[in-house]
Amino acid sequence: MAWFPMFVDLQDAPCLVIGGGKVALRKAKLLLDFGAAVRVVAVNVLPELSGLPLEIRERAVCVSDIDGMCLVVDATGRKEVGMMLAEACRKACVPLNVVDEKSLCSFIFPAMHRDGDLTLAVSTGGTSPLAAAWVRDRAKEQIPEHFDEMLEQMEQLRTQAKSRISSQPDRKAFLARCLSAMLEKGDTLSEEERNQLLSK
Repeated sequence: MAWFPMFVDLQDAPCLVIGGGKVALRKAKLLLDFGAAVRVVAVNVLPELSGLPLEIRERAVCVSDIDGMCLVVDATGRKEVGMMLAEACRKACVPLNVVDEKSLCSFIFPAMHRDGDLTLAVSTGGTSPLAAAWVRDRAKEQIPEHFDEMLEQMEQLRTQAKSRISSQPDRKAFLARCLSAMLEKGDTLSEEERNQLLSK
């Protein structure tokens, strides 16, 4: 069954990563990249983790570690730990990802590509991460250069359109013309180009 896609604001959100190895390092870096406040709990921790801006508690995990967390990632590779956390997180309504144990997860990590405000995420519902990565890479090839700058301008144009165009269908048509012109040009629009599109 397909999993519902949802984008979540993790800025300053407390997130728990359990495990101190390479998988935990990869998951911690990903969460930090989205602004999360990451805590790592593990008996043994890679030196690379110690160099990241996160909190480390060098000990075995306990159920109380999930208290106050927005999400939890189990990267220990130990099924007994995953099962313990699955029960505790389910009771506490805390989303849990147990690496390589789909049956214990309440959320999964998609194959992702990020460029500024653009986040491309592809999931196969955990059936084949390799296939999800293949689709992501093919989609990434279609993203034009300077797309992050185009997105910034589209946000500005959207604000401008809300104040100057009262009709929602007309606003949508204006923004569609702007995006189409940017994609054709391969770059952002000049003030003159924006005014010409607005006058239409």
